[in-house]
Formats: sequence, structure tokens, C-alpha cells
Amino acid sequence: MSMELLLNEDQALCPSPDISAYIDGELAAHDEIRLEMHIADCRVCRDDLNLQKTFLNALDSSIEGADHIELPPDFTKSVVANAESRVSGLRRPHERRKAALICVALAAFSLFALGSNAERSFAAAAGIAEKFLVLTGSVGHFAYDIALGSAIVFRSLALGFVFDSNAIFAFVLLLLVLSLYLFSRLLGEFRRT
Repeated sequence: MSMELLLNEDQALCPSPDISAYIDGELAAHDEIRLEMHIADCRVCRDDLNLQKTFLNALDSSIEGADHIELPPDFTKSVVANAESRVSGLRRPHERRKAALICVALAAFSLFALGSNAERSFAAAAGIAEKFLVLTGSVGHFAYDIALGSAIVFRSLALGFVFDSNAIFAFVLLLLVLSLYLFSRLLGEFRRT
């Protein structure tokens, strides 16, 4: 039993992380000399060094042998098809509920993390939301005013003209289509800016 205790004490004192750095050539010169002197006396570290060297040699030989492996021509396509068909969790019916719960949990965590700054953060978010609502309301009001103005103009034109001739009806219809086209272009320009 005292032999096992001595072995465990030696293992606790052995610089196992330094062995990997020694193999990789990352140790400073004085640390390398100290480790080589320790390995000469310590059987545990010497066995660990030999085991790691054997592993690296086996890994190098397996990588060199991998150059000769030929993949089938449709390998990528079959891997992608298998990966897409075996994705679990994306087609579950309760996925949206789980995503909503995760979002709520993240929001609660964010609120907790903000702490005393929460009031300022909510005020900033409310300011942004208010500006967005004002902008949306302005666009909606603009569209309503255009539609109302067009209706008034067309009503006055309809009252002023007698639709007895097909030429006047075609002109009014052409004017209506042109105004709708120009209105859609105006909205398109407005959305881009």
C-alpha cells in the first residue's frame, strides 16, 4: 500500500502537461533540460512520453495513408442529403413554443443583467418604438390622403363629364390607371429612402 501511495505522489509531482509541450517543441531551453532530467529518473513520465510519441507516429502514418483514399463522385451530395433528412427537431410541432420560451427566458435574463440600467434601456426602446409608430402612421396617413384626394378628383370629374361618349370614359379610365401607376412609383421611391 505504501508503494501505491508513493506512485500516486510521484504522479502528482510529474509534469504531464509539460510532456506535450516538450514533444511540440514549445518549452523554453531551461524547462526542457529540467524535464529531460526528470524523465531520466521518473518511469511514469518516461512511459507517458513514449505513449504520446507512439500516438503521434500512428496519427502521422494514418494521415499519410489517407492521401490514397478516393471518394465517390456524389459523396458531397449524399452527405448533404443524409444530413438534411436526419436533422431532428426542425419539424417538431412544438418547436415555435420552445423558441418563444427561449426568447422569454433570454429577455428575462437580459432584464436581470441590466439591473439598475433597465429603466434607461426601456426608455430607449420605447423611444425607438414611438418613432417607428409615428413613421408608420405618417405613411398610412399619406396613403389615406392620396386615396381620398383621388376619390374626390374622380368624383368631381365624373359629375362634370357626361359618360355618353366612349372617348371621355377611356380618357378618365386612362387617367385613373396613370394616377395609380404614378402613386405606386411614388410609394416605391418613398420606401427606398
